[in-house]
Amino acid sequence: MRVRQMTDEAFLQLIRVSRRKAPATMWIKGASVLNVYTKEWQQLHVYTAGERIAYVGEQEPMVDGDTEIVDATGQYMVPGYMEPHAHPFQWYNPYTLADFALQRGTTMLISDTMMLMNLPMEQVEKLMESLASHPVKQFFWGRLDPQTGKDHPHFTKQGLARMLEHPQVIQGGELTNWQGVLGESDEILFGLKHTRDLGKRMEGHHPGASAETLNTAGAAGITACHEGISAQDLLQRLRLGMYATLRHSSIRPDLPELVKGWLALGLPWSPRMMLTSDGSTPPMHRHGLMDYTIKVAIEAGMPPIEAYVMATLNPAVYYGLDAEVGGIAPGRIADLLLLHSEDQPTPTLVIANGQRAASNGDILIPTVEPIWEECHFPPVDQLDKKVSEEWFYLRQENGETPIVEMLNAVITRLRMEELPLKEDGVVSLEHDPELAYIVTIDPFGRRKTQAVLSGFGRHLEGLASTYSASGEWLVIG
Repeated sequence: MRVRQMTDEAFLQLIRVSRRKAPATMWIKGASVLNVYTKEWQQLHVYTAGERIAYVGEQEPMVDGDTEIVDATGQYMVPGYMEPHAHPFQWYNPYTLADFALQRGTTMLISDTMMLMNLPMEQVEKLMESLASHPVKQFFWGRLDPQTGKDHPHFTKQGLARMLEHPQVIQGGELTNWQGVLGESDEILFGLKHTRDLGKRMEGHHPGASAETLNTAGAAGITACHEGISAQDLLQRLRLGMYATLRHSSIRPDLPELVKGWLALGLPWSPRMMLTSDGSTPPMHRHGLMDYTIKVAIEAGMPPIEAYVMATLNPAVYYGLDAEVGGIAPGRIADLLLLHSEDQPTPTLVIANGQRAASNGDILIPTVEPIWEECHFPPVDQLDKKVSEEWFYLRQENGETPIVEMLNAVITRLRMEELPLKEDGVVSLEHDPELAYIVTIDPFGRRKTQAVLSGFGRHLEGLASTYSASGEWLVIG
């Protein structure tokens, strides 16, 4: 699959530069170059012809006055990082995430489209095409279900086919409606088979799955899963022919334990392993994107070369893009990173598509500005009546109050408990600073759901947001 097309002239120039019959566009010399194919560091010259690498070897290039020479003596060169499982809507958006990725050396994002599903498909396609102009290469996956249980025009057979067939959509998933598979939903099964018929990958979502469930998932076409939370989970997925993606995210910071657990098993690192930050929220991104994920893996005991391979070559092979990206080799797109040392994955210089793109965290080239005025998101004010304070008063029924207990950032547990009441009969939370009211408001169904939330955090007095996976409004406080 082609990531970026070449003109006839660019193709001829690529061959001529590789033969040293034409001057190189850029010559990077003096670096220790990571060969992800043989897993070794080599002292080599790397030079480019336009957007692509023309030569990797011991010979110096032909140069002229226009050749840009980069002296990388004492530095390490690795391929641009790939994020194989991005959620670019965690209080940021695909454009700002791409800019941040470029600053930190991630030069390809494979992204979720779920939060775009409120838009007409024509606008979704327009956004994806706009993002294709960004220096960071962007591809997407096509959801098979809305993750809310609500009807949605995108999730008909016709809607699924249109999304899955889009050239920038290179996989289906992540599949969250497993009950739809077991219930043999026409739409879900169509999406699974159509993805397979198109020759595209299918991302699964199987936390805590048994070997029997994973067998059924594999039979249904699931080719990768990022939900392994133990080394045994990784092994189980690999044994059944899936790719196993090691995750370190704001809600599942599992990577250190996965690395340590795998080392304890004494098994070789698999070429079917990848790394992901899985849509971390902004606080975790203070540390970086894939550069931080790699750093965590190295600090947990993963050999640096293995970590770099899992963030470059392995996802490129998985998506069938390794002839274009994922390594430092002739013919590949020149996405190259210079590092201070082997174990410091945050780059000092980012070269994207053969251009200096970022230096020490500063972007050097134009990116892409979104034109949100052309997107017709549904208005927030969907209610036909004014919000009332009564919506946020909770009264006990039969002497019990529903309490949603956050066991961790992912898992909740419901318990019923009798809580103290105020004089007017409203539930009082003054006795416990760990408790907060939680109300979800469905502006379309005109209904609200109330409970008490435990464990959300004693230092946050309140939160209100129209951003949620279910499309409901959320109020906590």
